[in-house]
Amino acid sequence: MAGNVETVQRQQQSAAMVPEHILGKSVLKMSLQDLQQFLELQIAENPALALEEDSRCPICGCVLAGDSCPVCGSESMLDGQDAEEGGDDWQEGLWTSPGRADDECHEPFSHVAAPKSLAEHLKEQLRVAVRGEERRVAEFLIDSLDEDGYLREPLVDIASRFKISVPQLESILKLVQGLDPAGVGARNLRECLLIQIGQLDDSNERWLAETIIRNHWEGVERMKLDRIAFLLGIDTASVAGALAFIRDNLTPYPAGAFRDPWQKLAPRRESRQVPDVRVRSAETGLVAEILDPVTGRAALDETYSDLYSEIMRKRNGYSESDRAHIRECVQAARSLIQALEFRKTTLQRVAEELIRCQADFITKGVAYLKPLTRKELARRLGVHESTVCRATSDKLMQLPSGEVISFNVFFDSALPVKELVRRFATERIGSRVLSDGEIAEKLKALGISIARRTVAKYRNQLHVLPIEYRMAA
Repeated sequence: MAGNVETVQRQQQSAAMVPEHILGKSVLKMSLQDLQQFLELQIAENPALALEEDSRCPICGCVLAGDSCPVCGSESMLDGQDAEEGGDDWQEGLWTSPGRADDECHEPFSHVAAPKSLAEHLKEQLRVAVRGEERRVAEFLIDSLDEDGYLREPLVDIASRFKISVPQLESILKLVQGLDPAGVGARNLRECLLIQIGQLDDSNERWLAETIIRNHWEGVERMKLDRIAFLLGIDTASVAGALAFIRDNLTPYPAGAFRDPWQKLAPRRESRQVPDVRVRSAETGLVAEILDPVTGRAALDETYSDLYSEIMRKRNGYSESDRAHIRECVQAARSLIQALEFRKTTLQRVAEELIRCQADFITKGVAYLKPLTRKELARRLGVHESTVCRATSDKLMQLPSGEVISFNVFFDSALPVKELVRRFATERIGSRVLSDGEIAEKLKALGISIARRTVAKYRNQLHVLPIEYRMAA
């Protein structure tokens, strides 16, 4: 009988722990922005949960994490002084931007990546040029563009969605293609180049280049310069000059200015976010800072804390519903505070171990990335693999260089190989460039055995042109 009682008690205890356990896992998986939104919602719903007054960056208004801003990098110069000593007067000299102190013209946002996306940039222009139903269709076209600025979705499908004809949709697409940057909204490379070249000033070089793109595109794709020269009645040198004009004045990636530097290694369509972790160089080495301005500020409301203590001491004076309400709110608040602390400590441990494993990658670059799996990282930390998966999901890290990368990059063993492919594909041996097969052979000599088609796949992901185009460059 005693054994049965103990079993029932253990089951009851386990059942009571389930909600807190689930909450801890959910909070651990959240990015910083998701966490802030979640906490605001919880505060609105739970009167026992309070948030201490936050301090914000006087430069950009972001919630501070310590003495520095995670967005613009501004740092406090108070050096431990009480911020209230100066009263309400804010002194500009108390804050510095991450530039040179003696640069009077330094702009504090000069080192901050532009938060505006390609879609936002295009829609701002669209509001001036288009109204009504056409604008709704045009905004859908903009949202359908890929990360390079191309429209890959068939027009017939979009026209069917809005119950309009394809010619009507094409006229709206023309409006989108007239926006800045030139070339966006194109459905293929040829159309992209024609859009761009149509906005250049008239010249003989521009006229010849446009003629070649418009009427002899197949010859361009196959690099048949002699054939193009014969059909146009000009010499091959003139055709080569026109292709050089195209290369110098046009781009196959019109949305390239809106892509982060690291996306050329691992192309993704992600919104720009504030990093969850910042790595900085110190005298002792690399140091990880968790940019979490909410965990330390979440606290139990004093009134509900006193009420909870009172109902625990005496049973009279409150109705059963009031007691249940107070108990439920306080326990929920405490569970959330514990979950926030668990997220912060776990993320700190994961970040520190990643720094130990991938220090060369962080300081020297992609070529020094070591093979690492989440399972191996979990073994090193002595936790379950699912914990590492949640701690690294949707998280971003800012490197000492200022670049912000996804945690997923640390586990992408193909990145060093991609970097070698990029290096071999862009270098010249005399006047020659390497084909995909030759790059595969060079990698094999380094102990990396991959197929030629894999080299081609990586090269395309890195936006490096095929050998025919690189030969003409």
